[in-house]
Amino acid sequence: MHRCQCFMLLLATGTLLLMLKQSEVMPPGLDDLTEQLQMLTSRDGGGGKAALPEAPEAPEAPEKKQSQVEPADQEVVEVTTTPPQSPEPGSEPLAARLQRHAGVYRDKSHAPELKNVLLLTAANSGYLEMLTNWECIAQRLGLDWMVIAIDSELQQHLGERSFSATGKEWQKAEGFFSKGGFQLIACNKIRSVAEVLRSTNLDIVFSDGDNVFKSDPFLPTLTLGSMIRSGKYEYIYGRKIEPGNQKIQNFKPEIWHQEPNKGNTGFYYVAGGRKQTIVQKVFDKGVAWCDSRPHMDDQENFWDALFDSRRKKRSAKDYVACFRHCDNNESCSGIEESQVFNYCDMSPWEYILGCFTPASALEEPRMVAYHATHVVGWESKRKKLQQVKLWAYCNETEIGSAA
Repeated sequence: MHRCQCFMLLLATGTLLLMLKQSEVMPPGLDDLTEQLQMLTSRDGGGGKAALPEAPEAPEAPEKKQSQVEPADQEVVEVTTTPPQSPEPGSEPLAARLQRHAGVYRDKSHAPELKNVLLLTAANSGYLEMLTNWECIAQRLGLDWMVIAIDSELQQHLGERSFSATGKEWQKAEGFFSKGGFQLIACNKIRSVAEVLRSTNLDIVFSDGDNVFKSDPFLPTLTLGSMIRSGKYEYIYGRKIEPGNQKIQNFKPEIWHQEPNKGNTGFYYVAGGRKQTIVQKVFDKGVAWCDSRPHMDDQENFWDALFDSRRKKRSAKDYVACFRHCDNNESCSGIEESQVFNYCDMSPWEYILGCFTPASALEEPRMVAYHATHVVGWESKRKKLQQVKLWAYCNETEIGSAA
């Protein structure tokens, strides 16, 4: 109580002195006293607010943005937004890490013509065993790569050889095989590739973790290696082939290089170092279709978007002048080459899709990789890879020692 009364007395005295000063009848020597009283009354001495001077009004807090409404078939609680990562003090920027891992081989002098080609794969924490198998075999082949970490748990686990995926995070580890989670995770792969294309001048080879290499997939004697080195194609892909349980020996050669309505997005090459505007348009449109059709995966959205682009008129925002498939020179006659998107399929006998049985793949002497598709769940995929003798039976210590 005594403290409060003293404060009120100081406040009243200060007010009186200020009035005298303003009326120009201030007695000599009291100016200093006035300033001292103002300093005292500007502090919160007993819970009261300063009378002199008035404090400026605090700025209004920014309005919180409402979270995006999730599709009806997804549980909103399982999805969070993954913010862009800022490098920690002293850490290497992501663009520099991507460039350092480019070249596809750990020995950067091995194939200097591929120095700007970056090998990427992707996984989430529930897919770690499949990822470990892919990485063990890749390192045994002398390859270099980076991992798109679909969730923050995996990114923290892998550290330097990974970076966080672009898009929303599905928090369930088994998201690759859960309703809603698979579509979101699959589309985050293409979102991440589109972002790497935008932020670097690197070409990219993307491989799913269940697409495992038997031998070096980049040799110049193979279709993928020779097509990349030719510099003729902006996009090289594997075909989508149905139904499952076929024999690769029965695949008809005349189907190869026919322009498809759909391809496989689990293994492909995209050129990021040339024709960047039209390449970015193609991938950005695939991302836009993922955004507008979240119930469908990246493969359906990307290829439906590409098919739609082939029919666009010149006035369309995402217009690409011409799409040339596998050197069909008649399709883009008279159009400037810089405005042409060239794409073609790699050999289905070298890079074998899971629609073909493991037994028939083992009998194919040209096999370089096997993609364990047409089954659901990593245990079923592991069984397929074991049948084609592409299960490494290793652990992460082998990868760490190589890195």
